[in-house]
Amino acid sequence: MNALFRRIGLRVVAMGMVAASTAALAAGEPILVGQSAVLTGPFTPNSLAFMEGQTLFFDQLNKAGGIGGRPVRMITYDDAYIGEKAAANAEKLLGTERVVCLFGTMGTGIGAAMVPVAAKYDSFIFGGLTGAAVLRGPKVPIYHVRESYADEVARVMNHLSTIGVTRIAIVSSDDAYGKGIEKDALAALEKNKLPALLSLRFDPKEKDHPAIAQQVIASGAQAVYVIAAGMPAINIIRSLVAAPVHPQIYTNSVASSFLLYKELGDKSRGIVLSQVVPPFWKTRFPIVDEYQRARKAAGSEGEGSYLGLEGYITAKAFAEALQRVKGPITTESLRRSIENSLPMNLNGFQLAFRPDNRNGSSFGDITMLGSAGKFAQ
Repeated sequence: MNALFRRIGLRVVAMGMVAASTAALAAGEPILVGQSAVLTGPFTPNSLAFMEGQTLFFDQLNKAGGIGGRPVRMITYDDAYIGEKAAANAEKLLGTERVVCLFGTMGTGIGAAMVPVAAKYDSFIFGGLTGAAVLRGPKVPIYHVRESYADEVARVMNHLSTIGVTRIAIVSSDDAYGKGIEKDALAALEKNKLPALLSLRFDPKEKDHPAIAQQVIASGAQAVYVIAAGMPAINIIRSLVAAPVHPQIYTNSVASSFLLYKELGDKSRGIVLSQVVPPFWKTRFPIVDEYQRARKAAGSEGEGSYLGLEGYITAKAFAEALQRVKGPITTESLRRSIENSLPMNLNGFQLAFRPDNRNGSSFGDITMLGSAGKFAQ
């Protein structure tokens, strides 16, 4: 476990449950920010990739002097992707640690568990890794830096309709995440006047799904849209690609492209994913160039990832909101800064929040995994 934290530049304290940045902290009283993250369990790879980008930015920020001479210090607790743990973490962070707000949570179920606690303390979550409709809207205390799952799914279904694919199966994880996006997928099919050939759910705790795969293949589907995240997504896709002939596989951003190639190797070739940030390797995008330069300066290994870039952008957006606060930084002044300031231009990545709109981004893309884990667009 400690090795995982070291890879993302974190130091583990309090029996592995609380993490703080190792960067040289700026002088001044730290700005405390709370995070409930998935540090154990099947969704850990996604969470760590997301956190790697966040840590990269905050370390860089603190070395440069922080916010007005104050370092941003992240207090992180493990929730193991269990809602009850996430709610308890939020209670501890807001009630005991007195953080200014919650940040960078992961998942629909986790967000749903933490929202009532945030509301209890008149606080909010900034930059949760979820696109679920149930966690969006002007009355939900979450500010989103990624587009919605409904937008991701609509983009894919519009694409399928455009290229003449009419036989589409839906396979979703039997949890809050899967059920929510399943509704979005069915609505997108209906909007494109396409019937759902087949709609199945699978147990995300199971590793093998041969029966589900057989049903999909036997249905004669041309394409299958997989709704799952992290290792559950890998497991259901592994069952599908085990067949000599299978439908074209589509999925969304949190299925995690880097994990698909790591776990499936060349069998991941041809899988199509929607994305919510620019291609992490294309430095013609200024924000990507900034991210890659920061990775190089930090001595990071590998090429980066979509989730890493999303984490970096989320942290940069949060820092921009902190910088715009007029007067003392409090939960309320930070909320006003987010909602009432001009749109953010994060080196080319645009975000715009208003009191009646907490969905900051409309950026979306579609990519395909090619050979050796590289991408085609």
